[in-house]
Amino acid sequence: MKAAIIKKYRLIIKTLGYVGWSLFWLLLWDVAVTVDFMLFLDSKFNLPLMPLTLLGSALVVLISFRNSSAYGRWWEARTLWGSMVNNSRSFAREVLTFVEDPAEGANPVKATLLRRHVAYVNCVAAHLRGRPCPPEVRAFIPDDEFERHGSTNNFANDILNGSAALLAKEYQAGRLDSMRLARLEATMVELSNAQGGMERIANTPLPYPYVYFPRLFLTLFCLIVPIGLVESLGWFTPLASTVVGFMLLAIERIGTDLQSPFRASEHQIPVDAICETIEKNLESMQRDALGGCA
Repeated sequence: MKAAIIKKYRLIIKTLGYVGWSLFWLLLWDVAVTVDFMLFLDSKFNLPLMPLTLLGSALVVLISFRNSSAYGRWWEARTLWGSMVNNSRSFAREVLTFVEDPAEGANPVKATLLRRHVAYVNCVAAHLRGRPCPPEVRAFIPDDEFERHGSTNNFANDILNGSAALLAKEYQAGRLDSMRLARLEATMVELSNAQGGMERIANTPLPYPYVYFPRLFLTLFCLIVPIGLVESLGWFTPLASTVVGFMLLAIERIGTDLQSPFRASEHQIPVDAICETIEKNLESMQRDALGGCA
């Protein structure tokens, strides 16, 4: 029972904290308006509720329209990362089965290509968030190649090009025929297309009015609400006005987070977890392939 109460308490705190200081300042404004109206105003005024109702309805439609656009961006980004996961598995399977082993033993290029792919997806994740390639990538690619990451504007794409060059060498050495090379190239094109789609989302924010107007009109609405309610609700105005403002502020914050799916927020795409999943999948596939060969 105690654990359940603590859990609900933490959930409430997390929910209120999601809106942040905006809710606190809104509560202070509601209290100030109520106290001023109830104690200090000699002549009471009555603000008609019809304009307030119409403004609130229009505001909800505006925020909902912006949030729909933001969610579309977020869902497309998540779908593209799902495509990255699926194509990574396909790439690993094709590398392990299409590239032939030399007569003297297992082909080390297979493991090299899988390690490079782990470096690739991690660099894609860092690139989408505007960060440099993580130093952990050094364990998967040669040091001289990693040192060039600061002199290029898209190191992830360079890694993919390097993997394509290795496959071309295997083709020239006769360990990969043209049909299999074409299949591998098609999978790498799908990976590149997914990366390009995510870069388009990351580099193309929503138009400025989509972001600014809902925030502006929401602020004006929250300022007007207690003035319109205080005459009828009296001392209960801060409770009603803050609850209404909290709902609208939360909806606006959700849209703000969703419109930038790779930026650090409560609803960001968990790219680090996805990259870790890809790495584990590739390690498992390589281990099973080596076990089957043994």
